[in-house]
Amino acid sequence: MSKFTFIVAEPIFLLRKGIVSLVNELPNTIVVREMENVNRLSETISRYSPDAIIVDSSILSELTQDELKKISSRKKQIFIAGIIKNGHKPTDNGKLITHFFKIDDDKSEIQKQLKDIVSRIDTNRGSPSISSELSEREMEILKDVALGMSNKEIAEKNYISPHTVITHRKNITRKLGIKTVSGLTIYAIINKLIGMDEVK
Repeated sequence: MSKFTFIVAEPIFLLRKGIVSLVNELPNTIVVREMENVNRLSETISRYSPDAIIVDSSILSELTQDELKKISSRKKQIFIAGIIKNGHKPTDNGKLITHFFKIDDDKSEIQKQLKDIVSRIDTNRGSPSISSELSEREMEILKDVALGMSNKEIAEKNYISPHTVITHRKNITRKLGIKTVSGLTIYAIINKLIGMDEVK
């Protein structure tokens, strides 16, 4: 699976680096370009063809109507997240922004928005992403199942009841459409939840 690519355009150095760090923490995502402003943004988009852009919403107004048209008329949909700073109203003169980050949002809220962007990108690509389909707990359970652990062992390891393990397994099977342990194991290997050498 190819990586989900981002451009981050933010004039404040620390804020830009913080956003870049959060994007790069997500599985299978990478920031391909950092920018201090939106000068030559449409050229940069043409060059790097990102899946998403995170941009200070106050500097979006610096884009010309021609640049906005170029961005919105591209065959590949680009998701745009606007950064809102204290006291500023969102600026989106091209009606392009799909998500907004507030400067005082906590890490979990920003990660939630970023995961939603990645999920939407993945849906556009036509292939479901494991991170958008399964909760973190379900991914842990899937990993344990793929490692050959019994329901009782999984329950003890995760401090939950065997009944809860069974419920998680049913949900995993329903979400992924994979009914066999061998199928789930292959899925876990392909999605790098476990390594080939870990399988019993």
